[in-house]
Amino acid sequence: MIRINLLGKEAEAQAKGLRAIQLPELSLGTNQAGIAAMFTVALLVIALSWWMQSRQLGRVRVELAGLKAEEARLQEVSAGVHRLRERTERMRQKLQVIVELKANQSGPVMLLDQVSRLMSDGLWLTRLELSDGEVTIRGAALSDVAIADFVDHLEGSTYFDSVFLRTLGDSGDALSFQITLRFEPVRETPATESVAALAAAGGGAS
Repeated sequence: MIRINLLGKEAEAQAKGLRAIQLPELSLGTNQAGIAAMFTVALLVIALSWWMQSRQLGRVRVELAGLKAEEARLQEVSAGVHRLRERTERMRQKLQVIVELKANQSGPVMLLDQVSRLMSDGLWLTRLELSDGEVTIRGAALSDVAIADFVDHLEGSTYFDSVFLRTLGDSGDALSFQITLRFEPVRETPATESVAALAAAGGGAS
C-alpha cells in the first residue's frame, strides 16, 4: 500500500510531540499523608496554646487568691484600728469624767481647808457657800482687826481672787460680816496630763 503524507513533515512532527506528552500521575496516598501531618501540627499548636493559657490562668488565680487574702487581712487590721480608737475614746471620756468628779468633790473640801487655815483668832464662820467658783462667807468676829486680818489672808492666798468685804452689823458682843470671793482650786496635774496623753495616743493611732 502506498501512503501519502498530506500533512507535511512539520504537521507530522507536531503530531508526534502531542503523543509524547503524558499527564502527571496523582498519588492519593501522598496527599493524605500531607493532610495528616498538617492536621497533627495544628493539633499540637492548639494543645500548646491551651497549655500555656491554662498555666497563665493558674498564675492569675493564685495572684487573685493572694490579693483577696491581703484584702481580708487589711480589713481586719482596719477594723482592729477602729476598735482601738473607740476604746481609747471611751477610756478618755471615762478618765475625764473621773477627773471632773474628783475635782468637784475635792473643791468644797479644799475650800474649807484653805479657809480654816486663813482664819484669824477671835473669828468664826456661820455660813460657807460655793456655787460655780463663787464663794460667800458669813461669820462673826470679836473685833474689826480680826476681820481685817482674815481678809488680808484671803487676798494673799493663790486659791482666792476678787475678795470683797461687807460688814453686816454690830450686835454688841461681835461684829457680823460677809465676804464674797472667787475660788480657783489648783487642778491635779497628773490626772490632767493623763487625759492629754491618752488623747494624744488616740490621735496617733489614726
